[in-house]
Amino acid sequence: MSPGGTATPGPRRIHLVGIGGAGMSALARLAQAAGYRVAGSDREASATLDALRSEDIDARVGHAAESLGADADALVVSTAIADDNPELVAARRRGLPVLHRSELLAELMAGRRGLAVAGAHGKSTTSAMLHAALGDASACVGATIAGGNGTGAVWGTGPWFVAEADESDRSLLNLRPEAAILLNVDHDHHATYASLDEVRDVFRTFVAALPPDGCLVVGPDADARACADAAPCPVRVVGDVPGAFCRVERPGAGGFTLVLADGRRVDVPLGVAGLHNAENAACALALADWCGVPPDVAAGRLAGFTGVGRRMDPRGVAGGVEVVDDYAHHPAEIRATLQAARERGAGRVLVVFQPHLPSRTRALGPELATALGAADVVVVTDVYLAREPADPAVTGRAVVEAVPPPARAVFAATLAEARDVLLAEARPGDLILTMGAGDVTTLGQELVARLGNTSPDGSTHERTGPA
Repeated sequence: MSPGGTATPGPRRIHLVGIGGAGMSALARLAQAAGYRVAGSDREASATLDALRSEDIDARVGHAAESLGADADALVVSTAIADDNPELVAARRRGLPVLHRSELLAELMAGRRGLAVAGAHGKSTTSAMLHAALGDASACVGATIAGGNGTGAVWGTGPWFVAEADESDRSLLNLRPEAAILLNVDHDHHATYASLDEVRDVFRTFVAALPPDGCLVVGPDADARACADAAPCPVRVVGDVPGAFCRVERPGAGGFTLVLADGRRVDVPLGVAGLHNAENAACALALADWCGVPPDVAAGRLAGFTGVGRRMDPRGVAGGVEVVDDYAHHPAEIRATLQAARERGAGRVLVVFQPHLPSRTRALGPELATALGAADVVVVTDVYLAREPADPAVTGRAVVEAVPPPARAVFAATLAEARDVLLAEARPGDLILTMGAGDVTTLGQELVARLGNTSPDGSTHERTGPA
């Protein structure tokens, strides 16, 4: 069923196609906790599937019609699932209801008081922060979070349910939260939206559906504040602007000070770097306050927050080189991540960047290159295709050619080539970032293993060849 359809209420036996993905694995875990009988499949074996099976979820490797159980009441898919998927074909042949993942999420939220976190950037981190600040909420986040057993899902005991609201396929419009955060507005999904104005329209529609007695928190982004005009409920603005509910002061290593409009000042301990993370935390605290958790109490709950999966995610230190993995794939995200990397005090910042999707690379190539210019050494691979066909005119080489000096940029078509460039370049004191939304995330552990085979002067004995 396409986003915007009507889900069959309360299916008890469901099959999730792509159950190993970040969002789908979270839904599987939540549905299991809510009393559904859950099964599903994914293309490849993974630690996520292992974690799901440890909770008695029938998570199978490979897509096949026979994987869809005879007793299934409904099939759940994401927009990424092709029409010829054998399980989807079998479900339609049998006349089973086919739910978009957002429709299942809306079902699961219906029994709780729903909170949604929307925006182009920072949704996963802010959702996890809000979940931590509330103390006992349920959550469905598109990245691994504390307590999620390798997923982004926690079934809590309290009344609140925190959901990451995805605009990539307009499916956030299927959610009906009681309150929401709109962090920012940007044009990221070029295969879905023809223009930034279309993105604005979707976010305006989303906030316009909030109930009059709800609340909208808006991050320090002018476009987000403009979209907030459509909200029928009170709006709390975060940022250094007139009439703001709160603002961030003195962000830095270890946290920041939250300054509220009534003059209160709250010290917020935070284990993740960067101004963007301080602003994300401020938005989470503003909504937690509306939910009844005082800012000082909520801030204390953030003391142990160290981030979500694939956001400045440490992979290890070897040969005096620190390796960190990050999901950043849009110019705004790359800029924020590199700023946070600089705050760690590394001697040099080396980046291997894997462009994600031909459509995004075609639209944002020069901007990607400019953002990457904040690193010292940039290695760019070929484009990760994901759900789109290859475009010979759109390559990582074009991004490399546009990276401005003094950064030194190198094109390496494959991850193996990128690995070898980094091993030859790295020296003690460097920070290496593996960056992108594709399988570049697999490179970090291999780099750590190879860098561990170093001599005291930092030179690596083994540079090339298979791991």
